Amino acid sequence: MGGAFKIGRFSGIDVRVHWTFFLLLAYFAFIGYRASGSLLGALTDTVTIVALFICVLLHEFGHSLVAQRLGLEILSITLLPLGGVSNLESLPEKPSDEVKITLAGPLVNVVLAPIFFGVGLLLGAVPRMPTDLFTGIGSVGQFFFYLGYLNVVLAVFNLIPAFPLDGGRVLRALLAIRLGALRATDISSRVGQLFAAAFFLIGLLGGNFLLALVALFIFFGATGEAQMVRQQETTRGLSVSEVMGTKSRTETVTPYHTFGQVLDSVIHGYQEDFPVVEDGHLVGMITREEIMAAAHSPERYSSVRELMKTNVPTISSQADLFEEALPILQQSGLRALPVTEKGELVGMLTIEDVGQASLLRRLPREVSRIGNRTTSQETASR
Repeated sequence: MGGAFKIGRFSGIDVRVHWTFFLLLAYFAFIGYRASGSLLGALTDTVTIVALFICVLLHEFGHSLVAQRLGLEILSITLLPLGGVSNLESLPEKPSDEVKITLAGPLVNVVLAPIFFGVGLLLGAVPRMPTDLFTGIGSVGQFFFYLGYLNVVLAVFNLIPAFPLDGGRVLRALLAIRLGALRATDISSRVGQLFAAAFFLIGLLGGNFLLALVALFIFFGATGEAQMVRQQETTRGLSVSEVMGTKSRTETVTPYHTFGQVLDSVIHGYQEDFPVVEDGHLVGMITREEIMAAAHSPERYSSVRELMKTNVPTISSQADLFEEALPILQQSGLRALPVTEKGELVGMLTIEDVGQASLLRRLPREVSRIGNRTTSQETASR
C-alpha cells in the first residue's frame, strides 16, 4: 500500500503504518489539549489512540494467524486512520475458511475486553460506562477500563453485516455456500453500501464526521472488493501467455546501453520498464523510477548496468494469471514483470494486461451475440 512504511515483522508478516495515521494522532492530541488546556490532556489522548490501535493490530493478527494455519500467505498488515487491513495473497476458496478467518479478529477483542476490565478494576477503576473516551481519564485503572469498553465496541461494530466489515464477510461466506462467490459478493457489497449510506447520513446529521469517514471507507471498500472478486472469477483459468505482451512487442536494452539511450526510449516510446538482456538471457530490469531518479544526476550513470535491478522476480508464461502471476506482481511493487522460459525472455506482463484480461472472457460472448444477430438478419432478409 502506497504511503505506508514498515515498523516491524512478526510470524513472517510485515507490520506497516500509513503516514496518515500520524494525522489522526495529531488531531486527537489537539482535541485533548483544547479540552484540558494542558499537555497532559494531549498526551492522554495520544496514548489512548495508540493503545486502541495496538488492539486493532492484535485484531488483524487474529485474522492473519488463522489464515496462515489454513495455508494462506499474509503479505502485510497496514494500520490506517480508520482501522487495520490484512493483505492476503489470495482470498480463501472455502466459505467455511472465510468464516474462521473472519471471526478470529472479533474473538481477539472479546478476549481482550474482560482482561482490560479486570486490570482496570484491580487498579481502582469505577465500573461505569464512560461519557467521554478521550478526556477526563482520571486514573490508570480508569484508562484500562476504557480500553475494555473500546474492545467491546470494536467487536460489536465489526460484526455489523456491512461488507467489507467482518460481519459482512461472514454474510458473504454464508451466501457463497448456496450462491457462489461472485453472486454472494455482489449481494454483500450492496448490503454494505446501504449500511454505508445510512452511516453517512447519520454522521452528517449528527455532526459525527468520524462516522461519515467510516461510511466512505465501507462504501469504497465494498465496491473495490466486489470488483476484485468479479475480476478473479472472469479471469479464472487464464494463463500468463494469453494476456502478456510478447517478446516481439517488448523493447529490451542491454547492460551496455547508455543512460541517454534509455531515457530517449522512455520519452519517445510507450514503454516505461525495460528488461535488460545479454546474450539472449535476462540479467535485470530497469524501471521508470530508476531512470527518472538518474535524470537528476546523469553524470553519475554512464550505462544501464549501473542502474538496473538484478533481483527482479520472473514468472512463467504457463503460470495461472490470477492465482500465481498477480500475487507476484503485486508483491514486487512493480508495474511490469519479465516472463521467462529457461532464463530467456519471452514477454512482459503488466498491471494493464491483468486489468484487461477479463475482456478475453467477455469477447467471445459479444462476438457470439453479433454473429447471432447477423445470422438472424440474413434469415429475415431471405
